[in-house]
Amino acid sequence: MSILYKKLYKESFCKNIKTTSELNLNSSKYLKEQLVQMIKNWNYSYRGPYAVLEQSNGFGKTKACLGLVDEECYVVYCCLDEKKSNGYPQRSFLADEFLYGRNLEKFYTCYFNAFIDLLNTTEISCLDFFNKYIKNSDRDYSQTIMDLVESQIKNFSNDRDVPFYKGNKPLIFIFDDASSLLKVNRNYKGSTTCFDLIRNVLSNLRNNIFVLFVNMFTISSNFDVKIDPDPSARIAYRSLKELEPIYLLPTWDLYADQVKIEKISDSVKFENICMYGRPLWGSLLQTRKNSGQKYDYIGFSELYDLAIFKLTCGKMTESLNSNDILAVVGCRLGVIQPKSISRRQELVANNMAVCVYVKNSEYLFDIVYPSEPILAESAAFVKGVIGYVKIVESLIESLESSSVSIDDKAGLIGKLILLIAKDKAGRSVRVNEPFLYLNVVQVGVFLQKLYGECDEKCGNETNNWTCSSQNKKCVIKLVNEQLQDPDTLLNGYINFNHFVQSKTNMSETQLLPALKRCVAFQCKQNEKSINFVIPVCLNKDNLESISAIMVKVKLNNNPKNLENKSFVEYAFTEMSEDFDPYKGFLVLYMQLGQPKNKTSFISSLKPKEDHEFNKYHAIIYSQGISRDVFPILESDLDEKLVKLSQADDNPYLCNDFTSKKIYDSYFSL
Repeated sequence: MSILYKKLYKESFCKNIKTTSELNLNSSKYLKEQLVQMIKNWNYSYRGPYAVLEQSNGFGKTKACLGLVDEECYVVYCCLDEKKSNGYPQRSFLADEFLYGRNLEKFYTCYFNAFIDLLNTTEISCLDFFNKYIKNSDRDYSQTIMDLVESQIKNFSNDRDVPFYKGNKPLIFIFDDASSLLKVNRNYKGSTTCFDLIRNVLSNLRNNIFVLFVNMFTISSNFDVKIDPDPSARIAYRSLKELEPIYLLPTWDLYADQVKIEKISDSVKFENICMYGRPLWGSLLQTRKNSGQKYDYIGFSELYDLAIFKLTCGKMTESLNSNDILAVVGCRLGVIQPKSISRRQELVANNMAVCVYVKNSEYLFDIVYPSEPILAESAAFVKGVIGYVKIVESLIESLESSSVSIDDKAGLIGKLILLIAKDKAGRSVRVNEPFLYLNVVQVGVFLQKLYGECDEKCGNETNNWTCSSQNKKCVIKLVNEQLQDPDTLLNGYINFNHFVQSKTNMSETQLLPALKRCVAFQCKQNEKSINFVIPVCLNKDNLESISAIMVKVKLNNNPKNLENKSFVEYAFTEMSEDFDPYKGFLVLYMQLGQPKNKTSFISSLKPKEDHEFNKYHAIIYSQGISRDVFPILESDLDEKLVKLSQADDNPYLCNDFTSKKIYDSYFSL
């Protein structure tokens, strides 16, 4: 990270918090409401007046915490980030005192006492207090705080209780990047951590005080207070409750209201796709834009590198582990939930997954990868470097070891194949710096990448998509045979670089917002006719006419009674109002299973009965997973995908040469 870029990062961090237009609420105001409610709820049946704020990077957690000053809170802030970190906010100079001292419990007590005594005896505003004692992490400010703490240490007595805070305004102690507190402290016996020690002090804090630990990912068992072991040598625990973590902040799509995308080519511009998702990207772009020419030397490529760095936790591609690969897959195809809570927490802490539900008391921790175009494009870059074979091999290993579960393997494989084709098509057209893959692509070009281009005589834009080759299975020919006006659809444009689960049925899901953020939809499970919908823009000069590519995927090795009637009915009755079926639409029926001893193939799937609406849609049916059907599948990738389609959880796998399950019966696990 260059010096100039660090300055941009810091300036972006220091900007005022933006208020969401829909909720009319900023993250600091929301956070204060949560903390005030927790202060009211706290009593001595809890372990202490503290909670954890846990969410992935770039959500504006630190900015929300520091913004509590503007919400009339006294804020005492300390960042405990790793020494090797070059990020922002910077590590506090007092961090070592919190982590490596020999009498930490005494230090923690004096730290809290120093600020409680100060505010009990001093008339000062929240802002003046913050500016004088907390604002900067340089040595002058730290020395001022250290002087206050050392004064408490000199007068320390084991008989003295933590003083009662007399203020009416909340006093909030914030420990940022607090995961360091969970490490075992070598100065103490056994497995004692700094958090064990600081927690002993927290129960003594009273009145309008609260302690917030940011990014200390843990589950309930790590919070249990250990007491003397019982005669059977099992650890006993006090039955104290803990306040549940805070994980939601109103910061998603915070900058999206500033995006003005008037045509399809606008949607793939770097400055536009960065306005979607977490506020980190939009804040950096807005700061760069609004700072005159100060940061003109910082190119988009450097910001793109940051997104890649954040996604893989700074690892080089050859050192990616299975969790990193789950992240790369998840932010394009939708999250694959690891069964282990700790692995889910790692994805949030290290790989930009978003925590959407936490309840420590019930051991619940759910994550997703929402629609975030810049992160999806970063994943496309990583996939391009390490190759899809390694991606699929890792998924097979994770599935067979029972570390993940994949409920819809057909959908997963189908999305992988579609994205490979889209990436290949995106890279084949004009360069869209700094991206390698994200681009606007014509439907005809996408289909040729997906199913293959027969030869130089195949259809293209210049010959109005007229194929003059002898190949009867040319996908362009198959479309031309079925559509009344094939040119309109084949000349249409797609731009998707990831899939997102639709929250409502497609009849209530507008396609225009999806076009603007480069996303395709995975339909709800109750919509059995179609699995995916890829929006298609039919006019390069505006976004007023929208069609779609609908995708049906199945994984059946003995396909029978192929449906086709339902597609027309679905398109004309179950799609949103901004979808225009009369301009022509396409259905890709991907039957990924294949009967034994039969070759893979593609064909049209014309309805047997003549119907007035048949001229508005074309159905391309494919059977099997092979390079004969999908030439884009690199060497061995087709075989790996077949293996993935057949892989199952294998929890009781022997290590002998037979590789059979231990319980290998009809009713085995």
